[in-house]
Amino acid sequence: MSMNEKVEVEIARRRLLVEIEGLTPFEINGVARSVNEKYEEIQAAYPKVADTSKLAIYTALYLAVELYKLQQAEKLNRNVVENGLDGVAKVLQQSLAAVGAEAP
Repeated sequence: MSMNEKVEVEIARRRLLVEIEGLTPFEINGVARSVNEKYEEIQAAYPKVADTSKLAIYTALYLAVELYKLQQAEKLNRNVVENGLDGVAKVLQQSLAAVGAEAP
């Protein structure tokens, strides 16, 4: 069993020591950079909100919405591919039947 490496990241001007299974330090830093960028974007969008915990919750919510949208798009793409493959299989079966071969 391998131990994950702890990585120091900075988000919202706070330093955190994190360990995330399955990610390299480079990947962890990249994710932390994305979270920090989203936090700063939210902070700029809500300049009157001084409560950092509220800003963190807004950031989490907006990131969750982005994840949800990506999951929905992935599901739609998977359905399109599956339907496309079903159509190809049907055409192949029809072609085989037309030439007298048995379809599996």
